[in-house]
Amino acid sequence: MNFTLKQLEYFRALATLGNFGRAAEASNISQPALSVQIRTLEESLGGG
Repeated sequence: MNFTLKQLEYFRALATLGNFGRAAEASNISQPALSVQIRTLEESLGGG
C-alpha cells in the first residue's frame, strides 16, 4: 500500500465537495490530474 498524503488530501476534497471539478479547483490542480491521483490511490488500496 503506497499512497501519499497529498492523494488523501485530494480524496478528502472530492468526498467533501462531491464533484471532481470543484475538488480540483479547491486543490489548485487540474481536473485530469486529480482524476489520475484518485485512480492511483484506488489502485494502491486494491480498488478501482
